[in-house]
Amino acid sequence: MKLICSIALFIALAATPAKSETFIGPTTSTNRLLVPTNSAIIITATFGDFTNSTQLELGGGVPFTQSYFAPLENGAIYALAGPAQLIFSNAVLFTFYRLTNSAIYSQGILNDPIGIPIASDKTMRVFGVPAPVNASFERPISAGGGALSFILEPNRPAEFTGPGTLSLNSGVFFPYAKFISYFIAEDGFTLPDQRAIAGPSGSFAISVERSVDLNTWSPVLLHNTSDPAKAYYRLRIQH
Repeated sequence: MKLICSIALFIALAATPAKSETFIGPTTSTNRLLVPTNSAIIITATFGDFTNSTQLELGGGVPFTQSYFAPLENGAIYALAGPAQLIFSNAVLFTFYRLTNSAIYSQGILNDPIGIPIASDKTMRVFGVPAPVNASFERPISAGGGALSFILEPNRPAEFTGPGTLSLNSGVFFPYAKFISYFIAEDGFTLPDQRAIAGPSGSFAISVERSVDLNTWSPVLLHNTSDPAKAYYRLRIQH
């Protein structure tokens, strides 16, 4: 039996107003979409022509070109963790939210395969990818073994539970490259403006919701936990 607890007034949460931002390209010396260190952006809308006109600079490295940057569909979102910069040579429009001290990671992907290990009982959730990425997931023999190759596709978020290794390669050569962004669901965190990222299957889920009329409710925090059911929680709102 799965226990789902919806708790009000007892979650440790500091709520501060957050608003979306809109960036309109192209990129210039005075018009740049920068993501600082220890922060991330959640991209909720994209408009314009991104084909062969978008570059990404991750971690202060050399910018690489995105051969394709799929428009967002069906409520999907992109994410990008800093330090990073998106560079556009065409007129484009991005709407996004900023997060600080988030648990989001971004990984550049070249043609040489890279592996991202996932620990036991941890779930990696991958945000939508702007372009198809060659992938495979392999479990260690100690956990039953097995492997499968597949493609991460735009507007199709994915998740993987450890133990195992997610291997990735771009299928293109530099200066082209690709990237993914992901988080470990057990970490749990909030998104601005009542947007929540759902956690994994766990022993129970704790959620905080907000309403202005006591009829319609929107989540502001969803956190899955395996902590003992007999625990104390607190809600703290600061202005």
